[in-house]
Amino acid sequence: MSYVLDSCIFNKLTDGIIDMNDLPSDGPFFATHIQIDELKATKDPKRQAALLSKFNEVVHPKILPTETFVADVSHVDCDKVGGGVLFEKLKNSLNLRNKSKSNNTQDALIAEVANMNGLTLITSDMALSNVAKEHGGKVIFLKPNKNFASNRK
Repeated sequence: MSYVLDSCIFNKLTDGIIDMNDLPSDGPFFATHIQIDELKATKDPKRQAALLSKFNEVVHPKILPTETFVADVSHVDCDKVGGGVLFEKLKNSLNLRNKSKSNNTQDALIAEVANMNGLTLITSDMALSNVAKEHGGKVIFLKPNKNFASNRK
């Protein structure tokens, strides 16, 4: 199997909320420029460096292009110019579920890549998990580690 990691997974790995052992070990992990952009948008330079380090450790940069080009989000050299039908369905479903969160476009692009490439999306975002499944995607929902409080020392 192969997997696409949602951006929230890198935050939770960095914070110790989930552990590398919580991730599947039977295949490679992929991402898109979307996850990199979201991690690079972190304002705290130390936090940003920690997130990007975790990204490189887990993904070993295996980057896939997104399937749909979206103005002000997509990169010309990192995206396909697809039909956008699945992307629109995913985004609309997310908007209905979570009151149009500001990163629904990015989440829909990540879920679309997983779905259209036969990859399993790994996320800890319940709305994204449910929407991806509703539209035919394979998803692993990772719950935070119950012992997180003791891991935060």
